[in-house]
Amino acid sequence: MVLVGALVAPVVWASRGDRTPVSAPSTGGAAAIVEFDAAADTQPSAISTTTTLAMVIQGQAVTVPPTTAAPETQAPTTAAPTTEPAPVVVCASKYVVRAGDSWYGLEAKTGVKASTLAGTNNTTIRAPLMVGDEICLPPGAEVAADDAPPTTATSRCGDSYVVQPGDSWSRIAAKAGVKSTDLAIANGKNLRSTLLPGQTICLPVGASIQTAPAAAQPTASPVTTRRYSRSELEQIVRDAWPDELEADAFYVANRESRWNNLSQNSCCVGLFQLNWNSHKKWMANHGVTDRNQLFDPAVNARMAVITWQRSNSWRPWCTANWCPVS
Repeated sequence: MVLVGALVAPVVWASRGDRTPVSAPSTGGAAAIVEFDAAADTQPSAISTTTTLAMVIQGQAVTVPPTTAAPETQAPTTAAPTTEPAPVVVCASKYVVRAGDSWYGLEAKTGVKASTLAGTNNTTIRAPLMVGDEICLPPGAEVAADDAPPTTATSRCGDSYVVQPGDSWSRIAAKAGVKSTDLAIANGKNLRSTLLPGQTICLPVGASIQTAPAAAQPTASPVTTRRYSRSELEQIVRDAWPDELEADAFYVANRESRWNNLSQNSCCVGLFQLNWNSHKKWMANHGVTDRNQLFDPAVNARMAVITWQRSNSWRPWCTANWCPVS
């Protein structure tokens, strides 16, 4: 006990932070000796990291090294994904498709890859090119003067022409001495567009067609009693109907009259079995004033075309099982 008292005595006389003696019994047998920097903050709770803490535990001095605060860790940040803008298709110039053109043919004309040309037009090289269609050319595409699309001067409407039975773009172009594509373009059309008798179209500037004055139609024509042959009737249909409608016209003539221009029943007459009572009022405006005139296959075919034109469809001949959309 004497030895323990000798060891504890120096500690009892040590000062606290406020220089108050420390009593041995209140320490529970151990006391801390703390060195204070006079120039440092004297708050009891603030202890410098350079302070050495010495503890005397049952006569043994233990030195505890200063602790170093762990560095603050910053939560990793994730960059927001960026979305690249969609490529902008630039149409540098226009080109009107001509007969014989293809994507690879245009590649040779413009110096731009066929796939790039097709992509500029939101399509692929498998897509067909139709004569008269207008397509985009990307920057850098150059078309030779001979291959350039028609100028505004050649596309303007010069003279006019009234479509006759049997006419087509190629036939009218041959009469006018121009290319069929230029003729269609002058009318804002392409070679697939339908031409109907009586329709007025534009001829390119400088083109004209010399036509003989139309003979006055008689108010009545002799009744036809001759039955025409199948080959004669087919040629009459070809001459009267536009090329793109010929196949359906053949079907109707075969179904309605079995290629018999003298066929009739209580309502309908002739090659296309036209309903006389339903159409005689407007037919009178075209010189057909007698039911018997419809036995003439040329007259019947011409009135059938006008009937189609009035409804712009095959509706006058439609059935539950057949009604094509033109």
